[in-house]
Amino acid sequence: MKKRVLVKDFYDDLKNRLRLEFLAGKNGIYNAIENYRIQKPGLAIAGYLNHLHIDRVQVLGETEISYLWSLDEETACSRAADFFASGICCVLITKGLNFPDCFIKYANQHSVPLFRSPVVSSKCIEVISDYLEDKLAPEVSVHGVLVDVFGVGVLIIGESGIGKSECALDLIYRGHRLVADDLVLIKKKRDILWGTSPALIQHFMEVRGLGIVNIKDLFGVSSIRNRKRVDLVVELLRWGAETEFERISVGDKSYNILGVEIPYVSIPVTPGRNITLLVEIAARLHLLRLAGYSTQVESEDLVFREKEGGRGVE
Repeated sequence: MKKRVLVKDFYDDLKNRLRLEFLAGKNGIYNAIENYRIQKPGLAIAGYLNHLHIDRVQVLGETEISYLWSLDEETACSRAADFFASGICCVLITKGLNFPDCFIKYANQHSVPLFRSPVVSSKCIEVISDYLEDKLAPEVSVHGVLVDVFGVGVLIIGESGIGKSECALDLIYRGHRLVADDLVLIKKKRDILWGTSPALIQHFMEVRGLGIVNIKDLFGVSSIRNRKRVDLVVELLRWGAETEFERISVGDKSYNILGVEIPYVSIPVTPGRNITLLVEIAARLHLLRLAGYSTQVESEDLVFREKEGGRGVE
């Protein structure tokens, strides 16, 4: 189901930040905004309605309003009538500009909420776009732990009881930062994945044998983050004779989340293995890879040089 934001929520959330006036069209308060992009409908008020995106917030700035004032009253109101009758979700007039009186009439007639803000168009567009992009971004919930390790957002996944939270707790003890435990909310914004925690369990962690602990109270504010980009997926797997683990470097495999491929590494879990250290090494290898360094390429080059050197001895 496509996500949407009701005009009512849009107004309630941004009315203080943009100092919005609700001027007309209150019967359309439950109209839906379905696109985070806004539209400057210059062509629409000039009479070309073919490319009008009715699911976007329509922003009228100084250019559009000045154009309407340059028209005679009958023409201006005719253009306004067609504009408001097109099925648009809402209209925002910026910079506190005055507009033709017929706007009120047609906004009420067609149930199109009409707002005005004293803020300039560029700032309004920036605020609205950021707000709607966050609200309308594709989202998925992942069972796991998200930790900031050396600046790398590491999503630790694995079956229940394998030790994800214990590993994350050890990472926090070593100075890294918790983003979310147990349930990670991941949103895709411009092909970048951002992870957060549900508000109800934010900063909390459940550790078997200890119960639920508040990481912020236990380790201080430097031990938590509210949001982090997901850069690397680490899956903890139980070691078994039937399980095969390839000896590959970080970055050779990927994990798909919301259509975005994220570098992936699997770590076998057995008694005595220092999983926390291995996760830290995986994060460091990811940073090296971003810098253009590949341990796999270097190892292959080393093997080649050894073979060449051997031939020379023979």
